[in-house]
Amino acid sequence: MAESDSEQLIARIRAFDWDPKKREQVFKERGIDFDDARHVFAGSYIVRRSDRKSETRYMVFGFLADVEVVYVCTFRGPVCWIISARRARRDERKRYHSRLPRPAARDEDEDQE
Repeated sequence: MAESDSEQLIARIRAFDWDPKKREQVFKERGIDFDDARHVFAGSYIVRRSDRKSETRYMVFGFLADVEVVYVCTFRGPVCWIISARRARRDERKRYHSRLPRPAARDEDEDQE
């Protein structure tokens, strides 16, 4: 996906939403909260289109704290619908690592806002 295309897609986001049961399941199994997607989208990320089940889907590679993660989502108007989240696989980390700058260290005060 061209960088300008992904920037336009992300710029349209006005809200995030998800299935609450799926959020709970993913958090229990993987320790990744759908609500944290906003942090990934606010930082450095790479978007790759990954259609499934006749639906346009996107894989968004980025960081939560210092961990490479992947959020799978689709767009419903201005809403980014989170489908799943997981730690990036080893092959994905190798492939995207050099293109995805690590986030700068954040102040603890910033996390409490």
